[in-house]
Amino acid sequence: MWGTSWRQRLRLAPLAMAIAAADRLSAFAPTPRAPPARPWAPGITTIIPERDAPLMLAATLGALAAALDRVDEPRQIVVVANGAPRSAYVGVAARFPDVEWVHSDAPLPFGEAIARGLALARHDGTYLLNNDMTLEGEALAEIVRWRAPDVFALASQILQVSADGRREETGFTDWYVDRGGVHLYHAPVPATAEAIPHLCASGGATLFRTAPLTAYVRESRCYDPFYWEDAEWGLRAWRDGWRVLYCPASRATHAHRATTARFYTPDELDRIVERNRWLFDARHGATGFPAAWLMERACDLPYASQRELAHPRQAAGVFRQRLARRRASPPAPPRLSAPDAAAVALAASSYSYRLREPDPARARRLLVVSPFVVLPPRHGGARRVAELLRGLTPDFDVALVTDEASLYDARSFAGFAGLAAVHLVQRAERASSAEAADLAQRMRTHCHADLTAAVDAALATFRPDVVQVEYAELAPLVRRRAPDARWVLDLHDAYGPGDFATAADADAFARDLAAYDALVVCSEEDQALLAHPRIACVPNGSRAAAAAYAPSAGARVLFVGPFRYSANRDGIARFLRDAWPAIRARAPQATLLVLAGDEHPAFTRDDPLFAQAGVTVCGHRDDVPALLADSALTINPQLEIRGSAVKLVESLAAGRVCVSTRAGARGFATGAPAALVTVADVAAMAEPVAALLADPARRHALEAPAPGALATFAWERSVALQKSLYDALLRERGGR
Repeated sequence: MWGTSWRQRLRLAPLAMAIAAADRLSAFAPTPRAPPARPWAPGITTIIPERDAPLMLAATLGALAAALDRVDEPRQIVVVANGAPRSAYVGVAARFPDVEWVHSDAPLPFGEAIARGLALARHDGTYLLNNDMTLEGEALAEIVRWRAPDVFALASQILQVSADGRREETGFTDWYVDRGGVHLYHAPVPATAEAIPHLCASGGATLFRTAPLTAYVRESRCYDPFYWEDAEWGLRAWRDGWRVLYCPASRATHAHRATTARFYTPDELDRIVERNRWLFDARHGATGFPAAWLMERACDLPYASQRELAHPRQAAGVFRQRLARRRASPPAPPRLSAPDAAAVALAASSYSYRLREPDPARARRLLVVSPFVVLPPRHGGARRVAELLRGLTPDFDVALVTDEASLYDARSFAGFAGLAAVHLVQRAERASSAEAADLAQRMRTHCHADLTAAVDAALATFRPDVVQVEYAELAPLVRRRAPDARWVLDLHDAYGPGDFATAADADAFARDLAAYDALVVCSEEDQALLAHPRIACVPNGSRAAAAAYAPSAGARVLFVGPFRYSANRDGIARFLRDAWPAIRARAPQATLLVLAGDEHPAFTRDDPLFAQAGVTVCGHRDDVPALLADSALTINPQLEIRGSAVKLVESLAAGRVCVSTRAGARGFATGAPAALVTVADVAAMAEPVAALLADPARRHALEAPAPGALATFAWERSVALQKSLYDALLRERGGR
């Protein structure tokens, strides 16, 4: 039974009854009539909801006027100014005399502001424009080209980059489901100039049909004051037979939350978003999860949200919309995880990605199995797997079985595109909680029943020619092999008998290694630890090798090392203790940026080492190449590692000196480039770092790549070596 008390259950009972009744009756919901197939009448009404930001509004209106001048149609501009007196807009009104004004001294919810503007709309098309959005000159001329009789909305591309360097908004929307519910996200901009379908159009930069928009706005006031109402407009439009399109060539720049952030605290903004996310799922059955699960999620919301959702009008709206959810609708959101299943198979497609149909002409299939999240890459090992997958998909149909499903999110879908199948598994115990366990115990933890069942299913349905198992922790999976596939173990870190607590565990590992057709390592040092008839050394690489070298500047030192790997945590902590104070004493202008992964707060929050002057710690970043380009040099203070450090390769390929311990420079025992400066221990890093910061000319002489040297670090070289191994194994098998 959902709920923790009879008071809570009584409060939310109308919602629960509405959901149950709608689910029972939805099969009998009438099929909607198709929308009238008529062209758009010429003319654009623009509605701008505005709250006490006249200077920002003036910039928006100036850009809008320039964009409208490129469209030879009737026009109307309506500004719904609220939460400010009329006197605040005297100057703006004088500058833009054609604007029609709707004033409210009291603040208005987004839906009500739009409704007041729509009441004045004279044209068949209404462009909703945020007051913190700036249109490019051709934005409207590009968008009107794609009006069609069955189109409800045409969304502009939105340009907005977050503080962490990630493209936060694009306007190209998609959705997915996981154990936390339904999620809406902005996908990467597709490489096309065509208008293409997507889930829903942003209420801040989109041309809508005025008549259906008016109806949808009226019935979505349940989301007041803001957020998720435009997602409902899009979903309802699809269900009513309309299309919702995205126009990449129409562009607008957005100052994200420039208005809402002035009037609501971050906690209150997050509360409203979560309340409305739940409400969207309740109204439309987006997750498809049981009603009891949905009500349990409601009980987890803050008390204020529960009180707001308990209003009878909310229950009535949930019943009406949920009743209609069996109508024709867009594809169900892909699932990354589910509350009642440890493993899910990813749907073949959604708006922003499409898995590839296996091609009989290609006739070679590769199954890759990883115990850790791969996409987006959150650490060096994931970067290696992701880059090899990217390089191998032109020649192989590739299926991925991966654990840590809970760590996959909206950023993962771009990497899924082009794969033939994806199986996502979530074990009960995260790898990080087992990090301190001995190697044999980690193998037992990672080779859990749900993962092995998913591997068995993939072997049976995908029928791979090659199975590549990632990491020593999954080495025992070879016991499930069948004779019709070649099995390869990619040892990101190689281990010998001395790494095991008992001789029995070491012997079991040796038997598992012997059962593989080949082993792959990423350094010569790791290769020396192993005894196997076929070992291929496939080094780590970098995409930065494709970029043009530019000399370093400034005094920023960069360390890239997600803290989920203890060698990164221990190394940077030792650097901050033993080297950083001496560096700052000699170079007071020096700063240190630590890219520590999203898990870092658990380790850094109360540690004074990370509070030192000049030190900044960040979570996952998507713009590492740009950060490398803006850094003077990098460091790698790892104390003891196996394999090789991707961070070191990326630094050298980007034309940046890397000052490393000898242990951290594993994989470069011979032929190390001049840009790799190695010292005996972490404390000894202080002198070369300080000296190189003080002497840019010497630093530039070391960092500049020799002609042709960058090709050594390119992932394409690593992919070619991996592919060569597969080719040899398949030839020996007598296979395809």
